[in-house]
Amino acid sequence: QAASLAPRPTFCRSRAPKRAMPLVKIFSRRTLNVSATALHKSLAEIWGVQATPQVMKVLCLPVTDESTLGEDVYVDVRAKAKPERTPEVVQKASEETAALMAKHGHAANVRVELYEPSLQYSAASIVE
Repeated sequence: QAASLAPRPTFCRSRAPKRAMPLVKIFSRRTLNVSATALHKSLAEIWGVQATPQVMKVLCLPVTDESTLGEDVYVDVRAKAKPERTPEVVQKASEETAALMAKHGHAANVRVELYEPSLQYSAASIVE
């Protein structure tokens, strides 16, 4: 019976539609002054996916311990590399993300990672 509880790995190549997929993870040691739902629309505009906001995911994650540079929150953005996401555009978007967090009373350290879809793989493990 223990064998039936063993995770069953599943590997698949990403077949996401050819559009942006920003994942915004907001890490904080205390409860934010704003919800992920409330931030979603502004972040979709900042990251250029306002026409398809459903492709963006915003997660607010509590942290019990972290190193810090003095920020209240650490924002980790992962998005698809696209020609229009130049270094200048990404820098501006990260600055606007930090400003949005400041508007809600949080000093933020924003990190952005762009990924190349052709090199993207995902894996999942399902317990049955």
